[in-house]
Amino acid sequence: MKFSLNSKTPSIVTVLTATLIFSMETNAQDNGTLQMTSQTCPEEFYSLPLFPAPKLCQVFAPELPASLTYHAATDQQSALGFYIEKLGQADQVKTLKGRIMMQYDDAKKIIILSKDGAGTQIDVLVKS
Repeated sequence: MKFSLNSKTPSIVTVLTATLIFSMETNAQDNGTLQMTSQTCPEEFYSLPLFPAPKLCQVFAPELPASLTYHAATDQQSALGFYIEKLGQADQVKTLKGRIMMQYDDAKKIIILSKDGAGTQIDVLVKS
């Protein structure tokens, strides 16, 4: 099955963000409050390492295409350095609205680094 992106096709980041927001809004409506539960953080996710001492891990899609979000007590540049050290230089690195997006393996593996309080929220997306 061949898949190509065009201007009418939403990106995986857009789809996952919309899914996350919908999920959070639905939970808030059902419970009257917004609740997120964290899971025990794995050491890696589909062979991609997690920054040391990850917190607030949430797997949104355990099967491919898979996604994991977690918090790291570090700044974006240190997290960027960590991933470059562990995975090598990314195929592509973009900064979009204050977020750093790293693409590996022809965009089959995407890591997004977002400033989050005193740390960084790290989203790991694996297409295949």
